[in-house]
Amino acid sequence: MSSIINIQKPTFSLIDQYQTNDGGASQKTSDLWCTYAATRTLTWLNNSPSDKHSCAEYMLQCQNDDGGFAWQKGLRSDIWATYYCTQALMDLGYPIQNRVQLAEWLPKLSTPEGGFSMTPGQPADIWATYYTVRTFHEVLQLMPPNASRIMEWLEETQQPEGGLSWNAATKSMPDTRACYYGAISWECLVHEGLEGIKWNRESLVAWLQDCQTKEGGFVFNKTQKQPCLWATFRATKALTALESEPRDKAKCIDWILSQKLPGSGFSRWNSYSVADVWACFCAVGALDTLNVLDTTLRGQSRTEVVKFMQSCQLPIAGFTYREPENAGDSLATSALCILKTVENNQEINVDQKQIARYTWLRQAHMPYEGGVMYMPGRGAEIRCTLWSLAALNFAEERLLNKTRLYRWFAELQNPDGGFGYWHGRGSDLVATVSALESLQYLGLEGKHLVDLPKAGQFLLQCEDSAGMKFAPSGDVTLGTTCQGIRGLLAVGLEEKARDLAALIPRCASRLGGYAVEPSGALPDLLSTYQATLTLQVLEFDWDTNALSRFLNKIRQSSGGYAWSPLSRSQAGPLATCLGELLRQAVEAQQSGITFILPKLNL
Repeated sequence: MSSIINIQKPTFSLIDQYQTNDGGASQKTSDLWCTYAATRTLTWLNNSPSDKHSCAEYMLQCQNDDGGFAWQKGLRSDIWATYYCTQALMDLGYPIQNRVQLAEWLPKLSTPEGGFSMTPGQPADIWATYYTVRTFHEVLQLMPPNASRIMEWLEETQQPEGGLSWNAATKSMPDTRACYYGAISWECLVHEGLEGIKWNRESLVAWLQDCQTKEGGFVFNKTQKQPCLWATFRATKALTALESEPRDKAKCIDWILSQKLPGSGFSRWNSYSVADVWACFCAVGALDTLNVLDTTLRGQSRTEVVKFMQSCQLPIAGFTYREPENAGDSLATSALCILKTVENNQEINVDQKQIARYTWLRQAHMPYEGGVMYMPGRGAEIRCTLWSLAALNFAEERLLNKTRLYRWFAELQNPDGGFGYWHGRGSDLVATVSALESLQYLGLEGKHLVDLPKAGQFLLQCEDSAGMKFAPSGDVTLGTTCQGIRGLLAVGLEEKARDLAALIPRCASRLGGYAVEPSGALPDLLSTYQATLTLQVLEFDWDTNALSRFLNKIRQSSGGYAWSPLSRSQAGPLATCLGELLRQAVEAQQSGITFILPKLNL
């Protein structure tokens, strides 16, 4: 492998702790999506996490000073994380702190279109509108601002076929999830005293009912054939909110129960016989919606589901998707693939664990969605797809199915030209650049499906005199500026990209490395990786000595890396992956050898 050098082999024994029994690797951290789903499911089953306090403490630490919550401590607040944390904390009987600040933060998500965005500055989408409306209604017991305009925006999401789509600007195929988010938002607003929405209710109900398959379960849209528990829960809940039900309720119930695995929980669809937290959440939620939970899931079966859910809690923390020893994720698995490729150098023999990781990544590209899932059975995400492609490319391994990926990226592109983290999410710069760099790994053969000029228009909306913003009305950081520069290069706007590159040196730290902004702040690993990668892509010079000083400050005695010089412990496989790649780049540069950093975004 011409891109790898063998100057000093790092110590990799510490990363063995991140390997999982399913062949992948895990970050060994709680997942907010799973923690909410597990807590809500156990509440429906009149039970609770084995360690309620640790579960609650994990979520309480995700709250920021602005009152909102982040999906991980220290990140920006978004309504996705805020909804999940507040709902789960209420289920656990914990009060919501900083309610005044939360009430001041939520209106900042309001958009000129009338809906709500995931974070301030992003465009509206139906996921974010649902999360915001429910947080106003159920947590704060307040009417959302401009509620009548929200109703109008929701009305505009109805498509000619009858179902709802992800936002009012999209003229695309409806989705059962979008129908659920819209119907529940409407239900909350009606409870607040507003008049009924002006949807064509009959066509909306008919469209949802038509998504029921001959097996009894539901699909996300009518192009799909295989029923899925997630789609089934969303469809049944939406129909109930619309005062209707599945055409064949009995068959729906039977299909849901058929997904229960012996001695365990539920699997999400027929061809995937592995139980996970999200599948159990969907199955139990659907049975509860259909008012048959207590009569259909009882005795030993109920006990098995509770036991499985509780087994997915990490020690002194929240939950992950499966039992921790089996809960590999695509980011950690990609990181270990890259690290072991560096360690193996040009050795011909690849060990069986590495082969298992490649297999794991390909299996995370599951048949139900076009992108790579964070964990098998969960939804596909753009950054996970980029990391998987980068890892396989770095190892010179066969890439994923290009046809499916091209189609998926085409479906994900929003009307403004940008991309969101997953299907239906509003656009942001990080997701947009991750999509463009994924296409670069694929050879850009799908450019006729993805509108590159329109993606460039979105990126230009994120431009600011200080750099590039996370979203058109978002914040500027060095990381988003560097990603934006590479995105502009990807769509052919080279002159603009090179002009913006002059901003990168302003964030160089005297300690070595780069900081989030040019304010003398401490350098951090994520900003430093983005800056170094971008300078390398631009073929600009960068200071290897300064970077070495920084890496020495964040490398731990264990061999791992911290995100910041302030930390005294290694931050996990993602940080170790980025740190080792930068160290490899330094040593290569000093030896006059070319080493190309993988395109990795967080």
